[in-house]
Amino acid sequence: MDLMENKPCLVLKEEDIEKPVFLNSMVLNCISDGRKRHNTGNKDNHAICEAIEDIHWFCTYIFPIEGNLPDPVKMTVLEIETLPLDHAAPCTCIFKVEIRFTPSYNRREILNTVRNHVFCQFMVELE
Repeated sequence: MDLMENKPCLVLKEEDIEKPVFLNSMVLNCISDGRKRHNTGNKDNHAICEAIEDIHWFCTYIFPIEGNLPDPVKMTVLEIETLPLDHAAPCTCIFKVEIRFTPSYNRREILNTVRNHVFCQFMVELE
């Protein structure tokens, strides 16, 4: 193919791109206590720092997709709560994440990806 050919290129408008159809969903109950990453115990704000890093990952991670297909997984942080110690230093940070996904991924693949990237402990909320 000659790169100098004058052929029009394909320009897609936003309305031409298919939106993903999320057929499946799950909610994760996540708990950060600061111990998994920081071996110093529950001192200062390790639980909050650990939770912030995990929350940032949930908000920014993009699951690999093929070609020009839309994102197959959408993760949304629903709520965040800290449980303080007696000395007003938080010892636990609890948050929930909703994960909606297309048939491109299954629950096991998503949970394995989450497990490999976050420091918090999590459980799938019963539906």
